[in-house]
Amino acid sequence: MATITLNYNARNTIATKTVEYILSLGVFRTEEKQPADSFNKSIKEMESGKTYRLKNVENPLAEILQ
Repeated sequence: MATITLNYNARNTIATKTVEYILSLGVFRTEEKQPADSFNKSIKEMESGKTYRLKNVENPLAEILQ
């Protein structure tokens, strides 16, 4: 199965009606993506070691750039 992603201005009536027409054919189905759960993503990154713990919060850039 192939996937097509469409980016369009939902306020544009021609674009909206075109998408509605394509979907009305009954051949295609829509799939809405769920927003990424940033908290769970952060926890997974922390557990996998993709994070950096600062020793000095006064000047974090100086510590990172060392």
